[in-house]
Amino acid sequence: MNRQRKAYPSLSSPRVRAIRAAERVALYAAVLLVLVVVLIPYLWMVSGSFKTSLEIQSADITDPNLAPRWVPRTFTLDNYRNVNRTVRILDYFRNSIIVSLGTMLLCLALSVLAGYALARFEFRAKGPYVLSLLVTQMFPGILFLIPYFILFVYVNKWTGIQLKNTYQGLILTYSSFALPFSVLMLRSFFATIPREIDEQAQIDGCTPVGALFRVILPIARPGIAAVGIYAFIMSWNEILFASLLTGRATKTVAVGILEYITNQEARWAGMMAACIIVTIPVLVLFTLIQRHIVEGLVSGSVKG
Repeated sequence: MNRQRKAYPSLSSPRVRAIRAAERVALYAAVLLVLVVVLIPYLWMVSGSFKTSLEIQSADITDPNLAPRWVPRTFTLDNYRNVNRTVRILDYFRNSIIVSLGTMLLCLALSVLAGYALARFEFRAKGPYVLSLLVTQMFPGILFLIPYFILFVYVNKWTGIQLKNTYQGLILTYSSFALPFSVLMLRSFFATIPREIDEQAQIDGCTPVGALFRVILPIARPGIAAVGIYAFIMSWNEILFASLLTGRATKTVAVGILEYITNQEARWAGMMAACIIVTIPVLVLFTLIQRHIVEGLVSGSVKG
C-alpha cells in the first residue's frame, strides 16, 4: 500500500508568513489592550493629583467648559505639599512598610524550609498536607475575619500578649494567608532543581542544611524573589483585616487613604496625590527584581 506523504507548506511560503503576521498583530493587540486597561486609570490618577479640588469636583461632562481633561486647567503641587497635613499618611506609609517587609521576611523564612522539605523528602501525610494547602486557597478571606479577632482576644486574655493594634499581630495574620501559596510555589521551583546538585554538595562536605543555604538557595533566587514580592504586595494592598485589627498607631496606608473622604467633604485631589506616593515603593521593588520574578514564575510552572 502506497502512502502519500502529506505536503506541508514551506516556512517561507506566503501563507505561513501571513499566519505569522496575523499572530504577531493579535499579540500586539492583546498587549496594547492590557496596557490600556492598566495604565489609563493610573495616568488619570497622576493627572488628578496635579489638579485643584475645585476643578475635580466641578467637572461636568455636559458642559464643554467644565468637561474633565487630561491636562489640568490649573497646575498645582499643593496636593503633594499638603498630603500629610489633614491625614497622617506618612505615618500610615511607615506602618505599611514595616508590616509588608515583616510579612515578606517571615513568609520567606518559613516557605523556603517548607517548600524545600516538600520537594526533597518523603514523609507520612505529605499528600494530605499539600492538599490542605490547596484547599486554603478556595475560601474567601472574610470567613476568617471574626475568628482572627476572637483569637486575638483569647491570646491576650490567656497570655497577656497584645496582638490587636500591633505590628506583630498584622504580620502574623498576613503571613498565614501568604504562606500556603508561597510554599506551593517554592515547592514547584525546588522540584525543578536536580537532586544531583544536593548530593554533590554533600559529597563535597556540606550538611543537608548547608547544601540548602550555600548551594540551593542561590540557584533558587528567582523563585524566592517571586514569593517575596507576592507576600509584600498582598500585605501592602490588604484592607479588610487592616480595618479591623489595626488602630490609630498601626493603621496601614490602604486604610488611612480612606480618611481623605469624610462626612463633610471628599478631598479627591489629596487622595490621588497620596495614592501616587504609596505606589512608589511597590513600583521600585517590582522594577528592581522583575527579571527574577518572571524567571521564578516560569520555572515554577514547569513542574507542578
